[in-house]
Amino acid sequence: MFTVRNRAAFVRRCWAVPVAGAMTAALVVPGTGAGAVTVAPAAKMTPAQSVNLSNPTKALCKLKNYKIGYDVFSGSQPFAVSLSNGLKSAAASVGCAQIVETVDNMSGPTAIANLHTLINEQINGFVDFQVLAAYQPAMAKILKQAKLPAVTVVGATLPGFPQVGLDPFHTEEQGAIYMADQAKKRFPGHVPYFLGGAEPSSGAAVFARYQGAVAGIKTVYPGIPSSHIIEVITNGLATTAYNNTLSALSAVPKNGVVMVQAVNDEDTGGMFKAVQSRGFTNYLAEDYGGDSYGLNQVCLYPTHYVGSWYLNPAGWGPVLLSLEMMQMNGQKVPMVTNITGFEVTHSSPIAHCS
Repeated sequence: MFTVRNRAAFVRRCWAVPVAGAMTAALVVPGTGAGAVTVAPAAKMTPAQSVNLSNPTKALCKLKNYKIGYDVFSGSQPFAVSLSNGLKSAAASVGCAQIVETVDNMSGPTAIANLHTLINEQINGFVDFQVLAAYQPAMAKILKQAKLPAVTVVGATLPGFPQVGLDPFHTEEQGAIYMADQAKKRFPGHVPYFLGGAEPSSGAAVFARYQGAVAGIKTVYPGIPSSHIIEVITNGLATTAYNNTLSALSAVPKNGVVMVQAVNDEDTGGMFKAVQSRGFTNYLAEDYGGDSYGLNQVCLYPTHYVGSWYLNPAGWGPVLLSLEMMQMNGQKVPMVTNITGFEVTHSSPIAHCS
């Protein structure tokens, strides 16, 4: 089942949180931090000193105990694994923080039960990577009743709590623009078909990724017919992405140029596999996320996988830890922190293609 709807450049820096609330920049090397971290103006800051969010240190250790609960939607999905490892590694490097992890396997009721379990284990902070939007208000209510500081990965927003996200509209837009530019060079004179993976179950923040991708395609192909833009419901699962893309391709002529991009690496991979299985010759894919699976796809299929909008998933963990520990210390933090990323291709050293 599918539905049809009409629908920057990377700056190598991360923002620090300064003494008086103004934003100051600190250089980072891609691959060692979170990529580009931008802090949206939201709250006045009063920390004792400037803190590089991508590099939490022992200076954050103000309390005797930082027992931080962490619920994640998957224990095996590559982006989630990289982010989880980054969070736990950052906690180990700081030395005073403990991460207590639970996995909800994309079950909202399980996530709520996990949170109750963690509270019973006397956590005093929480990092949320539950991705189903419908269950986030209940999670937020529990946290507020327990008076626990928390930060969420978007994913799905956690009402009333700070979030770390990826500027969903603009980052996916940039990736789509890159792919569309490549299509225009390789297939001059053709108006391609764009199949965009969408995950409405995760709410508006994730759906904005799909909307950004469509905007990127229209930037390069401003007159593209609405029939050439096909929304494919993927809902965060490669198998769903594959099956629904197979159905969607019935609307695309066999000699057409096909472009695919979804809201994460695995969904894009499922869509790409469907295009391959249908026997199309002219097709391109743009990965989104840059986890180990996504980068491997770029390496395996250099002709068709034009690149990855790389968000350095391991780099999110240190940012999350910084924001959570700062809150636990009584400091105000930005309500929105975005990991903006950059384009990685087969020839980029960070992809490690042989």
